[in-house]
Amino acid sequence: MNKNFTLMLAIVAACLLHATTINAQPVRPMPKPTPKQSAAAQTAVPGKAVELYEQGKAYWKAFEITDAVDALSKAINLHPNYFDALAERGTIYFLIRKYQLAVSDLDKVLGLQPGNAKILHYRGMALTEIAVKTKDDDNDRKTANGFAQRALADLSKAIDVAPNEYPYYNARGKLLLAFGFYRESITDFEKSIAIKPNGVALAHLGLAKYYLDDAAATSYLNQAVKIAPDYPEAFYIRGTVHRDNGKLKDALLDFDEAIRLSKYNEKYFNTRGMLYFRLQDGYMAVADFTKAINEKPEYATAYFNRAVTYKKFPYSVSTDGNVIDKIRLQHTKMLEDLTSAIKYKPNFDAAYVERGLMYSTDMRNRSTPDAETIARLKLALADFEQAIKHNPTNAEAFNGRASVYDDLGKKDLALADYSKAISLDPTLATAYMGRMAIYCEQGKKDLSIADEKKVRELGLSTINICNLGGK
Repeated sequence: MNKNFTLMLAIVAACLLHATTINAQPVRPMPKPTPKQSAAAQTAVPGKAVELYEQGKAYWKAFEITDAVDALSKAINLHPNYFDALAERGTIYFLIRKYQLAVSDLDKVLGLQPGNAKILHYRGMALTEIAVKTKDDDNDRKTANGFAQRALADLSKAIDVAPNEYPYYNARGKLLLAFGFYRESITDFEKSIAIKPNGVALAHLGLAKYYLDDAAATSYLNQAVKIAPDYPEAFYIRGTVHRDNGKLKDALLDFDEAIRLSKYNEKYFNTRGMLYFRLQDGYMAVADFTKAINEKPEYATAYFNRAVTYKKFPYSVSTDGNVIDKIRLQHTKMLEDLTSAIKYKPNFDAAYVERGLMYSTDMRNRSTPDAETIARLKLALADFEQAIKHNPTNAEAFNGRASVYDDLGKKDLALADYSKAISLDPTLATAYMGRMAIYCEQGKKDLSIADEKKVRELGLSTINICNLGGK
């Protein structure tokens, strides 16, 4: 983790752990622009800009988002330092999850009012969302830490300005929780609850305690859904804990309730889809992944999960047609979904592996590969190489590339990749199997038999001609 971020978190943690009381001063009112601000900021707002700003607020109140943003943008074009219009548009961008645009607007707002706790809170939450996405979806920890540092600074400053605002502690606690600082996050959630018992703090406190193997976790999660029965995230978090504890039916009930309360949340559909996958219900899993994609067309993980479901449960591709038609449709849909997953997440190593496996196992029923088969093997090779580039510890990627090298007659390269795959994952039976065959071809009977033994220990049956009197 970035040293500066770790240091900043350590400082915050120290302050949290040594604080015994919460400053009882009242929440400060939103500050007005001062004479020290730029002349441009002090310039009177044109009447037309004010009119457009009021229109924008009215549109937003009616939830006509496009019209609201359009009116506010026109107001800002007429008066670039229009504090109220920038704050309104930035807040709307945050609420509709356009976080980068929100940060851009709120940067300007805070340039005019650097001590505005409400705006610091919103910008801190927007930066938190960007940091978490960058860390989890983009696999870019270094960049994520930079956003997280900014979020932490904003949220801490908001708390300094308004120490009795419990949502500010929740926001900082959720940032700390997302980056693995569980004990520090607990302190923030406990402060939030001390100000006002609330479902957000109780749910995330329960999650933090669960991560720390604290037996009290479930009690806090139960309190969260009791005190905030209309808060979907409380049911979602408790559902994930039930799922991880093997209570799949209880998890399903909680996910159902979370979706009922927030039926447009793609994360909830994707997670419930994975639960249906575990419950061996391919149709329901596909239905949920499809709903997730409908809500967020660039949701790479949902495309990948749907492709894997088609692979595991071929019947799930359609309720119509004969077996042959379903197999053809399965191939087409899997390839489309994996390609979409890679399109929206170019560093998605698992998607490259799955697509590489599709290419490498297609049209390989000939003892001598023809031109079309070789072309597909080259596509597979390119995918496995991309997977390795983005994740050099992906054993399946090395195993897949080894298989392609083997089919292309590049035995030494195949042998090296099989060995690399085994070093990364000593339980990968298919890698031992592939290496076993090459060792046998090369006359290395003892090594081949040793790999055969390992394959059997790992639960796969195999035939090794080196153990049947062959080479």
